[in-house]
Amino acid sequence: MNCSLPPREAADISNTLSSSRRMLRAIIFDFNGIILNDEPLHFSSMRDVVATFGITLSAEDYWNRYLPFNDEHCLKAVCQDRGLELTSLQRDQALKEKSRLYHERLQNRYPLFPGAADFVRAASQQYPLAIASGAQKADIEETLRVTNLRDCFRCVVAAEDFKLGKPHPESFLTTLERLNIHLDGLVSRIQPRECLVIEDAVAGVQGARAAGMVCLAVSNSYSRERLSQADRVVPSLEELDLASLEILFEDKK
Repeated sequence: MNCSLPPREAADISNTLSSSRRMLRAIIFDFNGIILNDEPLHFSSMRDVVATFGITLSAEDYWNRYLPFNDEHCLKAVCQDRGLELTSLQRDQALKEKSRLYHERLQNRYPLFPGAADFVRAASQQYPLAIASGAQKADIEETLRVTNLRDCFRCVVAAEDFKLGKPHPESFLTTLERLNIHLDGLVSRIQPRECLVIEDAVAGVQGARAAGMVCLAVSNSYSRERLSQADRVVPSLEELDLASLEILFEDKK
């Protein structure tokens, strides 16, 4: 099933713009840990790569510190934390090997989280959607293509598109800027306070809040307690009611 896209009917848009209350107008998704259930593969691949430099990377360390980083920043942080500085050649070779291991272990299976695809399709009928992720754009695009979700998203912002990773708000603000460019002429400019970010990581929640956006956290990677800075925390996107998300905005006058 492919996704048809908004915007809503012109009359509905006009009503939205004339209303003084805060409303949900766009949704920005994280990718790994929210849509694609592949974080264990990223961890094992990075673990095996840094082991060649004599570094032991535990699952606890990865989830507590390095999970929000893209591959380049993750490798750099892991090495720096242990007093190791790689040459440019070592870095490039390590990143290439990490990518090779990841794709080998993925085996073109693209495991989605329960309810993720259905939720994305339903949300795309009501709101413009975008992705803000530290993953490689080619990997995101391929997953969305294979799972028939690409048409649900107006734009995809990936590791190549920003410099400062989460918890910095750059990725979310860049995504909103590109979404507004894509929607130019269709609706009035969407403001950060009118965006919902869906995240699984503590740093992602912090980045969304720093961007001035409302955040829904899904406890796929971290406990509910650790995600408590989010406006709402749910265990899964499965059976999540879209109408309940609008209440998060109605409560913020």
